[in-house]
Amino acid sequence: MGKRAMAGLTVRDPAVDRSLRSVFVGNIPYEATEEQLKDIFSEVGPVVSFRLVYDRETGKPKGYGFCEYQDQETALSAMRNLNGREFSGRALRVDNAASEKNKEELKSLGTGSMVLLL
Repeated sequence: MGKRAMAGLTVRDPAVDRSLRSVFVGNIPYEATEEQLKDIFSEVGPVVSFRLVYDRETGKPKGYGFCEYQDQETALSAMRNLNGREFSGRALRVDNAASEKNKEELKSLGTGSMVLLL
């Protein structure tokens, strides 16, 4: 890659960069804690944050969340190595947080939602 291409990478939108470093985690048991999930996802590399998504009305977990890593390579490793991983009798679904549907959900995890950062 030439200098010009590298310069283009450094001017990326931080939200896009975060979505590339993050994975969507679905099929999470409702009784799961953020700490338990962070422990599992730390197996592939250091976790920057793990955010479970909660229902705004009830305050109960929705059964999915997002795990952010330091780089895209670690996020890809999580998708390869942790997708289908059994946790409390359920197979976790680990997918790209940068997909259109997940990107919108990740954006909505702003200051207005109940989000736990670890």
